[in-house]
Order: sequence, then C-alpha cells, then structure tokens
Amino acid sequence: MNKLKYLIVLATILVGFSSCTDSFDDYNRNSYGVTDELKKADWIYLKAYFPQMEQSIYYNNSGGNWEWQVAQNLNSDLFGGYLTPPTAYNNDKNNINYFMMEGWNKWAFNLYNNNIMKPWLNVKKLTYDEKKFLDVYGVALILKVAGMHRCTDLYGPIPYSKYGAGTVTSEYDSQEAIYNQFFAELDEAIGYLDAHLNGPESAVNRLGAADYIYKGNYKKWIQWANSLRLRLAIRISKVNPAKAKLEGEKAMANPYGIIERNSQNVTVPTGNMGHPLSIIAYDYNDTRMSADMESILTGLKDPRIERYFTKATDSDPNIKGQYRGIRQGIYMTSKDLRVKYSNLGEIYKLDDRYVTPVILMTASEVYFLRAEGALRGWSNMGGTPSQLYQAGVETSMGQWDVSGTSAYLNDGSSTPANYVDYKNSKYNAPAASHVTVKWDESASNEVKLEKIITQKWIAMFPEGAEAWSEFRRTGYPKLFPIVENNSNGEISSTVMIRRLRFPEDEYNYNKTEVLKAIQLLKGAKDSPGVQLWWDTNTGVSNF
Repeated sequence: MNKLKYLIVLATILVGFSSCTDSFDDYNRNSYGVTDELKKADWIYLKAYFPQMEQSIYYNNSGGNWEWQVAQNLNSDLFGGYLTPPTAYNNDKNNINYFMMEGWNKWAFNLYNNNIMKPWLNVKKLTYDEKKFLDVYGVALILKVAGMHRCTDLYGPIPYSKYGAGTVTSEYDSQEAIYNQFFAELDEAIGYLDAHLNGPESAVNRLGAADYIYKGNYKKWIQWANSLRLRLAIRISKVNPAKAKLEGEKAMANPYGIIERNSQNVTVPTGNMGHPLSIIAYDYNDTRMSADMESILTGLKDPRIERYFTKATDSDPNIKGQYRGIRQGIYMTSKDLRVKYSNLGEIYKLDDRYVTPVILMTASEVYFLRAEGALRGWSNMGGTPSQLYQAGVETSMGQWDVSGTSAYLNDGSSTPANYVDYKNSKYNAPAASHVTVKWDESASNEVKLEKIITQKWIAMFPEGAEAWSEFRRTGYPKLFPIVENNSNGEISSTVMIRRLRFPEDEYNYNKTEVLKAIQLLKGAKDSPGVQLWWDTNTGVSNF
C-alpha cells in the first residue's frame, strides 16, 4: 500500500509537467514502475494525459510562459494583427520586421509533438490498441485534431499519420492528407462517444475531473467536434469546395448539435498555471495592442475595445488616455518608446491570471462560420448569411458583456481609422479598409465576406492562431503592410508572411524526411513566404 500511495502521488505530480510523457514512456518500459494495480486506481494512469493535452492546444501546461510567448505570441498573435511587442528584440531585427527568429519559430512544432501527439499515442496504446475504453480514446482524438490543426496551419506538412510507427525518422504528410485524416478522426471520435452514450455504460463518467474542459460530458464533446469540423470545412472551402460543403453540412446535420450559446464556449481553466497572456503583458511587458486593432476597433466604434484593452499611459497628450496600438513591421528603437501604449484589458491583469480562462472556441465564431457557409451556398446552416452574421455579433457582445449592440449593427457609416504613430511619423498609414458593420444585402459576396471575417476576427480575440489562419485564407481583415522588411525578399510586405519554416532540428535529425516534406510545399521551397495548401489568397478576389 505504501508503494501504491507513492506511485499515485508521483503520477499526479507528473500531470503538470510538459516532460511527463517522457516519464510515462519510461514507466511503460519499467516493470517496477506504474503497475496494473495503479492503472485501475481511479484511472490515474490514463487520466494523467488529458490535462496535458487540453492545456497544450493554447499552450498553458508547464507554467513556462516564455514557451507560450515564442510558440504563439511572437508569431500568430503578431502576424494575425492582434498584438505587437514594444520590445526591440535582437537589436531590433526579429519576427516583427521579418528577420525570422528560427530559435523562436521551432517551439510550436516541438510543443505540439511533445504535448499533443505523444500523450495521444499513450492513450491510444491503453485504449484503442487494447480494444477497450474507446470513448476515452474518442476524446483524445478530438484533442489531437484541435491541437494539430494549429500545428499544420503554422508549418504545412508535418509528421502525422505515421507518428509512433516505431521508425527512427518521422515521415511527413501533405496538408491535404492531414486535413482528410482530421475529418476521418472526427467521424471516428463521434462514433465512439455516441456508442458510449447509447450503450450499457452510458452512466459511467470515465474522465470526470481529469477533463478540465467538460468534466467528462460526452454530449458537449460531440458538440465541440461538430463545431471543429465546421471550422476545418470552412478552412478548405476555397481549395476543395465540394469536400468543404460535404463536411460543413455533416457538422450541422449531426443530432447532437453545435456550439450555439456562450455557456457552451470551449474554455480551459487556468487555476493551476495562470493565463500566459497576463504574464507576457503585465509581468514581461512584452505585448501591446496592435495598430490594426486600434484602427478597426476605434474606427468602427466597437464597444468591446474597453474589455480587450486599457487606455495608454504615455505622457504624450496625443497618446495618454487613448487607445493606442503598435504597428507590426517597424523598428521599435527601444522598449521604453511604446511600452506605455494600450495594454491588455482588466481581465488579463496579474491579479486575475488564475481566473481568466483560455478560450479555444466560441459560439460567436461558430455563427460566423455558419454565415460564411450560408454565403457559399451550404444548405443547412440554420439561417441566412445576414441572420447568422447578426447572431455572431450579438453573441460576441454578450460574451464580453457590453451594451450598444443594436446601434453598432446599424452603423453603416463608421469605417476603420487612419493610423498615426506619434513616436515616428514614418509609420503613419491610411486605413487599410473601408468596411462597415451594417449588413448590406445588395453588396457583392466579396464585400459580405469582408464583413463576416472582420467581425469574426474581432470576436475571436485573443486567439491569434485562428486570426492569422483566417487572414491568410481570406485576406481579411485588411491589415497594415510591413514597412521594415528584413526577409531579403522572401516575404512580400503587402501579401505578408504565410507560414513558419521547418525547425532546424528537423534538418539535423530528420533530414531525409524534411527534404521530402519540402517537395510537398508550393514551389518546393521551405520559405515563410510560401502559401499553404488551403491558402489560395491572391489579394484580388477572396470569395
């Protein structure tokens, strides 16, 4: 019993560390490690993998806030137009101005492999491979898709279908093949969960408190899976319209439904780790409102701005007490120059870092997905583009508890504002877009799409991974172009960055396979200026 108690404590401790999967692999090989008796003790052994996976989609697993910073904040949050660092990293040449920091850009690749794929594989060995507890495996599959679609949307081809095959090297799949597998895995996962809900063990909650997101509620897991399917269907809607329509309509047809209310939003509590944005914004002071956010939110008179950001505290009277953002693609000169621009909103202050949850998907995003689906002629989106667009705005306003929704939706004259950099007039810029909020039924589909994506972009804040993906897919919202470009011609200052380069470690330790993967990229070139498979944005017509 003493040994059992010791092992239970040990297994519990391992949950909180990103290296835990390495330890579990050791235990699998060590006959004196975790025993069959422990495996049966309240599912501790199997359950340990789920918090790790759930906290690693938007990385919040080990308390290593700097890891999240380089894995997301200094790429997706920046390139998606949400947040800009005031910091002059690397002598003022870094990702901000397209001097690509490969030491930063490898982190997401490694984190997703170690914290999504590796624990998923361990769950698979204990469930699917042993032909038992397939409902638990179904949850792991949904988490796998939720995490790894973010990884492939950063890099393009990644090791996926043959992960864990036991070979020395890791073979890459094309992004098209990966997306097809995503849809198949969602089918598989929903099937396992539905079978459990309608089977003799339907009352058995195997995951319980180990499931930070839904506490083992499989109906909610299916609703998220359906909503995730809709997101992925929209993502491929331009490169494979027929497949996208099929999958989008399948998501809406599933009897368990989709995410429709804010109470269904997919969130991960931060009580044991804290929200990484809080640390980056208020401890490191390394992220601030972007110029794009300033232009769009102030120009459209968006009431959510007071929830998203605080007013600037710089002594310059043109800045102090206003919402001021920093433009990407410039030289910062020094951190002190713009560090007193608008910071994150009140809920991201350090005192609330253990209260404010990580948000993975919201009802408002799903309404905008449905609005675009309806605009593309998908048959069962549950409303017209106008109705679903309005519902998306209303739901987002409700999520952030702001008033003035009716006036906002009926504003057909306000447009994004010009940008003035009061520290350096070289970086002043006219508004990138003249989009308005009010729906216009007589407008072209292109104008309607810009409205949908602009409002979706606002509503998804602060989820930069989706913001950057949707900007690349559609070209919306229109963002300010890059002024200082240190890419040596690899990246267009107006089309902007399209992906991250494969990590140097892959060239060192998996060279044969990464060279094959490069052939799967457009132009067979591992460049941040190369478009992904689903990225067909020409900058002319994006619908």
